[in-house]
Amino acid sequence: MRYFTYIAEQAFKASATGERLFYRGGLWSRPFIIPDADTERRLYKKQTWMLRLLLGGLIIGQPFLFILRPEVLHQPYWFLVYLVVVMLVFWVVGRLVFAPDLRGLRRAPVRLRPHSFYGQMAQRHSRGALVLGFMGSLLFVAAGVWMLSVGANLAVAISCVGLFSLCAVAWCYALYLKSQIGDSPSESDQKRRA
Repeated sequence: MRYFTYIAEQAFKASATGERLFYRGGLWSRPFIIPDADTERRLYKKQTWMLRLLLGGLIIGQPFLFILRPEVLHQPYWFLVYLVVVMLVFWVVGRLVFAPDLRGLRRAPVRLRPHSFYGQMAQRHSRGALVLGFMGSLLFVAAGVWMLSVGANLAVAISCVGLFSLCAVAWCYALYLKSQIGDSPSESDQKRRA
């Protein structure tokens, strides 16, 4: 279950002034300012459970979908429909789950710069974990390239290469920042939410 808490932690950052921030849409979204530790704990718990249910359901259910509806894997049109439906479900559920909490929160005036966003990621993780994330992303890029070479579903192959190339760049940048800031520990997220 550490996998889902690890992903949930990525949505929480600190501003240059020390304010805690909650990112609903990743680096490119404007974050919400978290006013207190209780609100952060509540948001973290909801983020973790939403990921466990939706992402866990996707991981477990996807093989069954591909067995029952093979056209999703073999026909680009159906794969794109599937991708849009999955993204729409995640967006709608996220809006419903977080609406009561986020309605009363202020938005930060600006987003964190990529250097700060990924710098906090670098501080939070060991060098080994960052290398593992980078290598895992490259493995999926290679799988996408292999799918292209054997003539597999073009939409699946391009999506795989595109998404995991972006992930590889992000992991690589965090690894670069880790080499710049060293292995100095930062305040633990678990301690902050305890």
